[in-house]
Amino acid sequence: MRDLIKDPVKILFLGSGWESVETLKALDIDPRFQIVGVVTTIDKPVGRKHIVTPSDVKQYAVNNSIEVFHTERQEKKYQKVLDVSKPELIVCKAFGEIVPGFFLEYPRYKSINVHFSLLPKYRGAVPIQKAILDGEKETGISIMLMSKGLDEGDILSTYKEKIIKKDSNQTLRKRLVKKSAEILGDTLEEWIKGKIKPKKQDSDIATYCWKKDISKENAQINWDSMSPEYIERMVRAFLPWPVVWTLLDGKRLKLFNVDIFQCNTDKEAGELFIEDNNLLFSTKEKNVCIKINELQVEGKKKMLAQEFINGFGDHL
Repeated sequence: MRDLIKDPVKILFLGSGWESVETLKALDIDPRFQIVGVVTTIDKPVGRKHIVTPSDVKQYAVNNSIEVFHTERQEKKYQKVLDVSKPELIVCKAFGEIVPGFFLEYPRYKSINVHFSLLPKYRGAVPIQKAILDGEKETGISIMLMSKGLDEGDILSTYKEKIIKKDSNQTLRKRLVKKSAEILGDTLEEWIKGKIKPKKQDSDIATYCWKKDISKENAQINWDSMSPEYIERMVRAFLPWPVVWTLLDGKRLKLFNVDIFQCNTDKEAGELFIEDNNLLFSTKEKNVCIKINELQVEGKKKMLAQEFINGFGDHL
């Protein structure tokens, strides 16, 4: 049986953002593995000044003398990566490109993806956000073999994580990123040593989530149709982007932190008012309001509810 300390496995890593970096870093410092290269997205304009900036993964790779490749969805470039790096294993985390089949099948130990849901639930692009939006009580991590289909590959291991009451996309994602970095190395070693039998997914019970589920177009609150519980989950799921919003006197009002609040009002759904120094939105349920804790008026800085009350309260 292979001694991974004496003979580390050559890994080619695919990824782009900060959460990919945490996975890459964990593998890079693990003596059982040798990172022979990273494939990441090309440098892109960022911010209002459109400064061309490398991905987080590229920045880490350059800083740690790891070879960087850009494939740009071109099969000949994918082939060149294989010719140069000759990986024994490919590991992917939040890469952002559809990878050709021949590339996935090349490594001796196949290609593995880290996905933030308990597959086959929430296959697709926004599993954390959608789990929060749907009111799930738990989610998790699936370490899986990559395949041509969308998150359809066989499962090597899973880890369950509770969704706590005030979890946002940001807080839950941080925990999952940290945990995946902790558990990935041992799972890979067991897989390489033949101790894991991949488990097929039951596609009959699969659910899907798409980028459009968490989009600017879907970020506006519909006070007449949405329940207060759904609105509260929506606020947590849509952080840090695109951020839930509603209109106030023709201006966009973004909501960053809210609570369900018991009230008694005859106001129409979606009216903003102040009661006992609380900033509240009435909902379609007369005895339940949305209490605003942090918000941003169009053209203004983000502020706490008390700051809004002090500055704008007289206008309500």
